[in-house]
Formats: sequence, structure tokens, C-alpha cells
Amino acid sequence: MVNTARSADATHGGDWRGATGAGAQGRRGSSREHNRFAGIEHVFALIFLRDWHPLLRDPLDVFRLSFPVGALVYALMGDWDAAVRLFLPGVAVFLVRAIDVPRPVDWVFAAAMFFQGWGNALHLFGQYWWYDNLVHITLPMSLAPILYIGLSRLDVVPDPSERAGSDWELIGMALITASLGVTAASFYEIYEWVVDNWFGQHLFIGETDTVTDLADGFLGAGIGGLFLAVWAVARYTSRRLPQRLQRRVLAGEPVR
Repeated sequence: MVNTARSADATHGGDWRGATGAGAQGRRGSSREHNRFAGIEHVFALIFLRDWHPLLRDPLDVFRLSFPVGALVYALMGDWDAAVRLFLPGVAVFLVRAIDVPRPVDWVFAAAMFFQGWGNALHLFGQYWWYDNLVHITLPMSLAPILYIGLSRLDVVPDPSERAGSDWELIGMALITASLGVTAASFYEIYEWVVDNWFGQHLFIGETDTVTDLADGFLGAGIGGLFLAVWAVARYTSRRLPQRLQRRVLAGEPVR
């Protein structure tokens, strides 16, 4: 009887130790997974949220360099049309860099300029039917918030973070932002007419094309206005992440 009890106690003790060991292993595995995700977040912050150098701040600045480099390559090849079509969007992305807009807005605008500049240089507008729609949506979508933020820097309109007091303020800001985007889309149509009729670019402009482009512009401008309203509700800064807040981001602290 004694041996049987001892055997039972040993069995129960072994089960308890096994359960304890399994729990410890689970905690260690969970801790390793947490540390792995924390490491990924830290690396992401170092690459995308931290300024590397005042002249070359982050991957977006590297992306911007594709415009002047591409323009130079095409100029050396003697293709001045492609060189100019890359140079002008390059000027635009560096001007927006100087405004210090939030990174998401900056990224979308740089992507839109990439579609515009490289699409012209590589003749992608004629190769893919949807490419023209893509450009006419992304350009006003990114320009609308940029124009509103630029006007807020001049005290023409309130800062987005100051327009989150009521739903009507948010609606008004979204409508103003969308109107700025629609205006930009309309000017783009005038630009297309000018380069087609004055410089012989043969952009296949017609009534249907113009109406379609304006509809795409309305859509993109509406998305840009909605984005800025959501950004205002979150009360994030309307500027690029200030230098003094980088340490908080890298430390994993919330930044608003």
C-alpha cells in the first residue's frame, strides 16, 4: 500500500511539474514572440520614422532621387522629352518635401508623381487602359490634403487638428479639401490641352476622356478630403514627425 501511494504521489508530482514546465515554456515562447515583434517595430521605426541625415532623411528621400537621376539618364541618351517629364515631377516632390507634410501624405504624393513622371517617360499611358485613371485619381487624392495643409500654414484655413471640434467642422474641412483637389484636377485638364495643342504631344484628348478624367479627379479629391478629416479626428500633427518626438517613437511610446 505504501509503495502504491508513493507511486501515485510521484505520478501526480510528475504531472504537476510537467504542467509547470509546459506553462513556463509557453511563457518563454510568448516572450520570445513579443521580443521578435518589438524588434521588428524598432527596425521599422529606425528605417521609416527616424531621420538618417538632414539631406537624406529616409527611404522616401531615396525614392525622390529617382526623378533627377532618371532625368539625367534620359538627357544623356538624348531623350529630352522624357527628361523634362521626369524633371518637373522631381521639382514637385522636392517642393512638397520642404513643406514638411505628414509622411503618409508625402508618400502618396511621391507615388502619384512617380506614376505621372515615369508613366510618361516609359509611355505607360498608352500601354495600359487603366493607367490614366490611376494617375487622375492619385494626383488629386494627394494634392488635396497638401494644398489644405499649405493654406493652414499661411493661416488661410485652420490647422486640421483644430477642426475636430464638431462633425460640421470636419465636414467643412473635408469639403474645402475636396474642392482644392477638384480645382487641381481641373487645372490638370487645362495642362493636357496646352501640351497637346501648343506642343504637339498628341495626348488623345477628347470629350469622353476629359469627362472621365474629371470624374477620376472628383473621386481622388473626395478620398483626400476624407483622409484629412480622419487625420484630424486622430489629432495627429499636420507636420512631419518632429525631431524631438523620434525618441518616443523608437521607445515604443504613443505619439499624438
